[in-house]
Amino acid sequence: MIAGGLTNLLTMTWNWWLFGGLVLMTILVSAGTLIALPRGGPPHPVTPQAEDQEAGALLQPPSGTRVFIGRSRELRRLTAPASTESRLGPLILVITGMPGTGKTELAIRAAHALTARYPDGLFWLGLRTYAAAESRMTGTEALRTLLNALDVPPNPNATTVNALSREWRAATMGKKMLIVLDDADSAEQIRPLLPAAEEAAVLVTTRHVLIGLDPDQSMTLTPFTRAQAAGLAGAILRRAGLHDPQAVAAIAAAFRLPLAIRQMSDLKAANPTQHIPTSPGEKISDETAAAFARSLAALTKAARLVLRRVAHYPGSLITAPIAAVLADQQISKATTLLATLYQRGLLIADNRTSGGYRIHDAVRAAALIESDKRDSSRHLAAADERLFRYTRSAIGAAVLMVDSNALIACIEADGHHLASLLQHESDVAALRWLDRHHPDLLAVARRCLSARSPEAWRLIYQLEFYQRMRGFYTEIIELHSQALSLTQHTGDSLGQGAMHHNLGLVDMRTSNYQAALTRFQTALALYEQVGSRAGQAEIHHELCNVNKWLGDLAQARAHATFCFEVASSGEDLVELAFAHATLGILDRLEGSYTAAREHLTRAMKLFEQAGQRRGLGICHRQLGMLDERLSRYHDARAHLDHALSLFQELGDLMNQADAHHNLAVVHRGLGSLVTAHEHATTALALASQINHFQGQADAHTELAQLAQATGDHTAARAHLHHARDLHRRLHQHGGPGPDVLDAGDPAVRRDG
Repeated sequence: MIAGGLTNLLTMTWNWWLFGGLVLMTILVSAGTLIALPRGGPPHPVTPQAEDQEAGALLQPPSGTRVFIGRSRELRRLTAPASTESRLGPLILVITGMPGTGKTELAIRAAHALTARYPDGLFWLGLRTYAAAESRMTGTEALRTLLNALDVPPNPNATTVNALSREWRAATMGKKMLIVLDDADSAEQIRPLLPAAEEAAVLVTTRHVLIGLDPDQSMTLTPFTRAQAAGLAGAILRRAGLHDPQAVAAIAAAFRLPLAIRQMSDLKAANPTQHIPTSPGEKISDETAAAFARSLAALTKAARLVLRRVAHYPGSLITAPIAAVLADQQISKATTLLATLYQRGLLIADNRTSGGYRIHDAVRAAALIESDKRDSSRHLAAADERLFRYTRSAIGAAVLMVDSNALIACIEADGHHLASLLQHESDVAALRWLDRHHPDLLAVARRCLSARSPEAWRLIYQLEFYQRMRGFYTEIIELHSQALSLTQHTGDSLGQGAMHHNLGLVDMRTSNYQAALTRFQTALALYEQVGSRAGQAEIHHELCNVNKWLGDLAQARAHATFCFEVASSGEDLVELAFAHATLGILDRLEGSYTAAREHLTRAMKLFEQAGQRRGLGICHRQLGMLDERLSRYHDARAHLDHALSLFQELGDLMNQADAHHNLAVVHRGLGSLVTAHEHATTALALASQINHFQGQADAHTELAQLAQATGDHTAARAHLHHARDLHRRLHQHGGPGPDVLDAGDPAVRRDG
C-alpha cells in the first residue's frame, strides 16, 4: 500500500548518513533558512483515485486474529436483525469488559459480519482513551476525521464539537452506515459522534458501563470458562502445528482472559519447551501481566529493546522505520524484530499499511514496566528526538509531493546535499499517506511539545499545511499556540515568526482578516529581525492578499512588488510566475488592462514551462475576466472554459465555483441567459458546499442580475438579500464589504 512503498524504499537504502540527509531535507531553519511552503489561502485536496473513493476507505477495521473461539453466542447477539420500530436514532450496540476480554476482537468480527447491511460505509475509529495523553483522540479530531472520510469539505466556521457534530449529523442523514467507536470512556464522548440516520448503527467498546447512553443492545464480556480457554489454546497450538494436550490443559488451568490465553499459546508455539506456570497470579486481572512478563523474558535482548521503544511510541501504527528510529537500529533488523514480536503474540498486524503493526494496551503496559527498570531518561529522550526528526522529514516529503510548489529555500545546509529520500508514487498517494497517519503525526507533535523539544515548532509548521487542507483548525490553533509560547520562552524569533505566520493563515481561512493582518505584520517584523528573506517574501505575499481583500490596493501592490523583486532575483519559475500573476491581478483591478495582460501572459508561459496546472488555470481565469471587462466575450469564454477544465481536473472546488460565476457573467453578456443561469446556479452550489462565502455572494448577485433581466423582481430581491447578508458577514470578520467587492477578487492561491 501507500506507506508500504515508503517502508520499502527506506529498507533498501537505510543508513545513518542518508537519514541525516533525510532530516536535513525538511529542516525549516538551517543557518537562517526557512522552508517556503505554499501559502496564500486554503489548499484544495487532490481528487482521489477510484480505489480511494469508497466511503470510509481510510477508516477500515484493523486486522483480527486468525483464531476466534469462545464468543460465538455474543457474536450472534450483536449481528441478529434489529427492529427500527420506536427507535429515534441509530442502533447502538455496546460491548463492555475488563482489559483482555476480547472486546476489540469481537467488534472486528461483528463489523465484518454486519457490513452487508450498511452499504453506505463502515467507519472504524479508535478513540484510544487509555493511551498516553497526547495519543487520545479529541472530539473535534474525531468528528473532522469522520467528515473527511465522507469527503465533506471543511467548514471554517465549524470548529467546535457542537458545530462539527451538526455537520456530521447533516452529512449522515438517511445513510445506512456502521460506525465502530473502539475504546470509549463516557457517553459524553460518544453522543456527538452519533449519526443522524435511524438506519445507521454504532458499535462501541468500553471498559465500563456508559451511564446515559441507553444502548439498544449491551453485553459484558466475562473471562472464559476452563473449557473455553482450552478450546482457544488448543486451536492456536494446532494452527502452529503443535498437538500438546498437556500444554492446553496447563494454559486452561492457569489463564481465563482471552488475551492472556493467546499470549501463552503463542509463547508455547514459539518455544515448545516453554514451561506453563500452575497459576499466573492471585487475581484474574494479573493474568495478562504475568503472561507478558514470561513472554518478555523469553525474548532476545534486541527484541526486548524494540518492544520497549515502540511501547513509548505515542502513535498507534508501528512500522519498521518507526521502530528503527526509536531503537537506533537498521531498517532490515527492525523489520525482522517486529516480525518476531508479532509471531510471539506481542504485536498485532495492522492492515492500514504493509508491514504495519499495533500494540495492545496491556502489552504496552508490561513493556513500559520493564522500560522503567532498564532505560535511562537520557536514552528515552534521545529516542524521542530521533522520532521527532524522522516525523518532520516524513511530513515534509509528503507535503512536497502533495503540492509541487512546495519549495526549500536553502542558504546553507551544514554542507550536505539535500535530496528527498522519502518518496511517494504520486500526489494522491502522498495525501492518502497523510490521511492515514495524521492521528499518529498529531500525537508525535504533542509529544514533541510536551518534551519542549527545539524540533517542536518546525514539526508543527510542516504539519499545518495538511491540517489546513483537511480542516483540522482546532488542532492547528492548539499546536501553534503552545509552540508559540515555547518559542517565546526560548527566545526563538524565527520560530515565533513561523507560528504567527501559520496562525494568520488560519485567521484568513476563517475570514478573520483583521486578525490575519495583525498576525502577518508581527511575523514580518520577526522575519526581518532574523534576516529570513524567504520568510519575508512569504509574508509580503500574504499581506498582499489580505490588503487586496480589504480593498487597499496600494498596500497590496507594495507587498506584491517586494515578492516580484525576490522572485526575479532567484531561479524558480513557479515563484516568478506567481509574482507576475499577482501583479497582473492588481493591474486588472486598477484598470491597467494592457499591463495586466502582459503580466498574466508572462505568468501563463512560465506556468506552462513548469507544468503548474493550477497556476495556469488561475491565469486563464484572470484573462477571461479581463476580456469580459473589455466586452470581448468570445475570448473571455475560451479562457474561462479552459480554466474550468483545469480546475475540474485538479478537484479545485473554490476555483471551479469562481470560474462558473465568471462564465455566468460572460454568457449574460452574450445574451445566453439560460446558460448563464446554469453557471450561476452551479457556482452557488459549489461555493455553498465548501463554505466559500464570497463565492456565494457573487453567485447570488449574478442570479439577481439574471432574475432582473427576465423580469422576476421577487427572485432578484431575494438573491440580493442573500448577497447583502453574506457581505455583512464577511465585513463583520474584517472581510470586504459591498463597496469593495471588485477589489475582493480571490487572491492567487499558491497552494490552491
